[in-house]
Amino acid sequence: MGTMDNDQNGCEVSQPVDGLVLSSVQARILEGVAAGFSSGRLSRELYLSSKTIDYHVRVMSDKLQAPNRVALVSRAFVLQILRTDSWPPRIGCETVD
Repeated sequence: MGTMDNDQNGCEVSQPVDGLVLSSVQARILEGVAAGFSSGRLSRELYLSSKTIDYHVRVMSDKLQAPNRVALVSRAFVLQILRTDSWPPRIGCETVD
């Protein structure tokens, strides 16, 4: 599990887990998956193909050893990649490149 530190503004942040750093696209996709959006809806909102969305979900799932979207979101919360203090879910800024 990631370790907790404070950033320069005193905000509590977790360090990336096992070197996992998400691109800004992957971060937005993970937030959408956590909010329950389909690949089709995410593709329309992010102006990407649904195959691109599925590819990024698969890459993140492989990195977190999650067999499906539900497990991906669960692991992201447990590993503190997704913040628990907001809805819709948001990524901690330290996990995005």
